[in-house]
Amino acid sequence: MASGRIDALDAKILEQIRYVGASVRLVVRALLVFFKRPFEFDLILEQMHSLGVKSLTIVSLTSFFTGMVLCLQLGFSLTRFGAKGYVGRIIALSFTRELGPMLVSIIVSGRVAAGVTAELGSMKVSDQIDAMRVMGASPIKKLVMPRVVALMITLPMLVLLGDCLGILGGLVMGVTELDLKAGFYFSSSLDILSLKDVMSGLGKCVFFGLIITGIGCYQGLTTLGGTRGVGISTTQAVVLSSIMLLVSDFFLTKAFMLI
Repeated sequence: MASGRIDALDAKILEQIRYVGASVRLVVRALLVFFKRPFEFDLILEQMHSLGVKSLTIVSLTSFFTGMVLCLQLGFSLTRFGAKGYVGRIIALSFTRELGPMLVSIIVSGRVAAGVTAELGSMKVSDQIDAMRVMGASPIKKLVMPRVVALMITLPMLVLLGDCLGILGGLVMGVTELDLKAGFYFSSSLDILSLKDVMSGLGKCVFFGLIITGIGCYQGLTTLGGTRGVGISTTQAVVLSSIMLLVSDFFLTKAFMLI
């Protein structure tokens, strides 16, 4: 019984390793075909609008209110120790280095991974992708590459916006609830930040974009079982991309700290 469970666990681990390897190969192929003519800039711009611009509302609202909540929690906790003036510094550092990139990436992952998987999965089960191959078109170049490049570009922009709105949300609560001066909040926030703090958060987002689109595209292109299979693949894409973001965040954080 014990050996059977161990074998099952080994098989599960090997399956996950193969899955990660296949997703990485797909992303690498997509990045390589980007440099081959014809350049699909129109498709990339279309996906930048679909994946990036259409995520602005949910990213803005989530970041702003998270900053407000974080400021309230920190303010009332630090007031007990007479350290209320450090609220702006803590919010600025936490958002730029960790909270902003992770929060925005998880939100975008739920929207983008599900959307990409559902779209490509529907094309797969309806034989549209096979039809593209018969017509001589490359699904990697026409479908995968524009999504990978688009999110790799737009996700850092969304995170930068989320950082600014999170800090702004903290300012609103700091002024209205904690009686902090707006000038002091801003000056203390900017004084503590360095270019390395901002770039480490934005740098991680480039890899996060590759993870989200890589998993979404791979799940979509390997969908089987009709419409029910599309639903299963979509759920798996959201769950797996969220897990991989959390796991990769640890290793990327360690790597950027060594730079």
